[in-house]
Amino acid sequence: MKLNSTDALDVLQKNLPATLLEKYGLAKTQTKEITHIGQLVPLLIPLKTDELFAAGINKFSREFRKAGVTVYSYHFDRGNPFETPLKGIAHHALDLAYTSGNFENAWPDKKDEQLSNALIKYWIDFANGKEPWDSAASGKALHITTDAETKVVPREKVTSRRWDGYVEMEKCWDKVRAVGNAMLLPKMGKL
Repeated sequence: MKLNSTDALDVLQKNLPATLLEKYGLAKTQTKEITHIGQLVPLLIPLKTDELFAAGINKFSREFRKAGVTVYSYHFDRGNPFETPLKGIAHHALDLAYTSGNFENAWPDKKDEQLSNALIKYWIDFANGKEPWDSAASGKALHITTDAETKVVPREKVTSRRWDGYVEMEKCWDKVRAVGNAMLLPKMGKL
């Protein structure tokens, strides 16, 4: 079955609560004008990103803190600086390019080299038992901004995150995962 906007919205809207879908622009009242999958994909990407990465890490961090484990949180919003199809996009695992030190003389912008050096220092400090920045228990996180700056800020000041979406997603976590998986199956909608 080829994915189309009508079937995808049908699966989402029949199986997930409107309170969650509203956070991603996917509720029935928000999608009346969508007629093509190309219009829907930009709305699905944040939902799938949060399902696969962000919301789970948010929950993991909170649960570990409850168990008394010291957690350090960071949010990476610097876009990929290299000439690739992902140029300008802050994508999964991009932070590894900065922390590995492998691009020492290859960064296209001096800001990226400085960011890489700063992140390497944070990770070395952490590996040596030092506090790299305020722990998540303080309510703060390291924010790597779109401008390649590092700032320790209150977590809610990282506005690139959908904090309220995470809360709604956790309320129906198993269903979100089931729907997400169903949308990837050849016969979409088999829940």
